[in-house]
Amino acid sequence: MTLQAGWAAVEITPPVGTDMGGYWGRSGPSLGIHDPLYGRVLVFELHGQRVGVVSLDLVGLGAHVAQQLCERISARIDSSPETLLLCATHTHSGPLSLSFRGMGEVPVEYVEGLAPMLIEAARQAVDGLAPCHLTTTSVDVEMAINRRAQLRTLPGGRDPAGLVPRQAHALQIATDAGSAVLVHYACHPVILGGANRLLSADWPGSMVGHIEQATGAELAMFINGACGDLNPPLGNADFDVVQQLGMVVGRAVVEGLSGSQPMLADAIGATHERIDLPLMDPPSALRTAAGASIDSLKLAIKKAAFSDDLSLRRVPEARLAWARELLSLPREAMRHQSFAIKALRIGKLRLIGLEGEIFARYQIDLEQHHELAWLCGYVGGCVGYIPTADEYDRGGYEIDDAYKVYPSVLMVSPDAETLVRASIERALATLG
Repeated sequence: MTLQAGWAAVEITPPVGTDMGGYWGRSGPSLGIHDPLYGRVLVFELHGQRVGVVSLDLVGLGAHVAQQLCERISARIDSSPETLLLCATHTHSGPLSLSFRGMGEVPVEYVEGLAPMLIEAARQAVDGLAPCHLTTTSVDVEMAINRRAQLRTLPGGRDPAGLVPRQAHALQIATDAGSAVLVHYACHPVILGGANRLLSADWPGSMVGHIEQATGAELAMFINGACGDLNPPLGNADFDVVQQLGMVVGRAVVEGLSGSQPMLADAIGATHERIDLPLMDPPSALRTAAGASIDSLKLAIKKAAFSDDLSLRRVPEARLAWARELLSLPREAMRHQSFAIKALRIGKLRLIGLEGEIFARYQIDLEQHHELAWLCGYVGGCVGYIPTADEYDRGGYEIDDAYKVYPSVLMVSPDAETLVRASIERALATLG
């Protein structure tokens, strides 16, 4: 039998006035729409089995919401939740689709409304299933920078010694009726800073738009990689920079597609695993500092009560909520974070999906040892940053502060690296 593929897209832009995700410092909810947000669905079928990839222009989803979406969408394509890779692009200019502290209220009605929209897109993708052939390409791209120095001690700078995956990858799917392009690249969509209050897909939206226009593809869709410590070279910038940097990646992909290589589509498959990642035991000093901060945070909230700038209230509210949760956490409480790994095989290509903000070294190591393997972040839920063990002594935002924004209370332990790597290898072995 021949591999078949089908695809579809649906607009998922929320109403203006929705709280936005990604930054603590926003002064209020969205004021308008710069460019629409989309959900994109790609389905493959071979020998009666189906697998799918869904890409959403969102900052992320909670694990429970993601699982419910996978269950409902997979039912529509006559498959199982384990065969669906649900990916967020991680744009910081979309709605607050994940319960971050200090960013406002998750629009429950909007999040619940994603399912029927994506189910309809899945129906269209299945209805469009047709025999296809696949080609792949990997191209050098100079866009992302390692941000660890930038966020620790050198505002506006970069970490010259930091690791950066240097390639974008693309899978082109062609049928007699048309084509689609699946793109993988690792970089935070944060060109637009916290001052921006217009909804936007950020640079990935510019990238896929350019690819569609330049190639005539009916659909281009983006999967983010291990971008936990990777940023664009410019932040707090404007929409002109969004367009320019998106096109840097888009043009490179288009050029690569002109010389893309055929890929044998002899098999598809899926595997999944859920593991427990150890959490760091909070030192006494952290508890002491949390307790000491409560009165000053209450005062800051009181002073900001009548300000039009919501961030003046929300940031101390978030820090207060985290401090109280830490202090109420029993010392003997379970110290682990549930963590999912989902993986797909499409011909010779393996997509390894992890539900967090994964540091670049994981992706670089995977690509060095496995041909045609893409490490994908923000798949399913998003539990926070997953650094490699060597990064912890350096501290910084990702290690010392970001976990206070996420629904978690404690940071993942350095011991998690060994478990994550072992799970990735098991997934690859299972997929063959």
